Amino acid sequence: MSQEQKLRCPECHSEEVALTAEQMFMANTGEHCCHSVKTQDSDAKATCLACRWEGRHDQLEGYAAIAASWRQE
Repeated sequence: MSQEQKLRCPECHSEEVALTAEQMFMANTGEHCCHSVKTQDSDAKATCLACRWEGRHDQLEGYAAIAASWRQE
């Protein structure tokens, strides 16, 4: 991701946003099963650290432009 391409909160426009990765583990053995959601996935949980907005990665401002650049690489 280049410096001019930044994700921002759709509510307060802050760049202080975080994405959540989710993993699955077997309940009885604790063995790692899979990564069910990775941070680059469009449906990864997004949280604004400034205003506490919660949503999805693809709801962040700037996501469409950044996703388009990924497809060109």
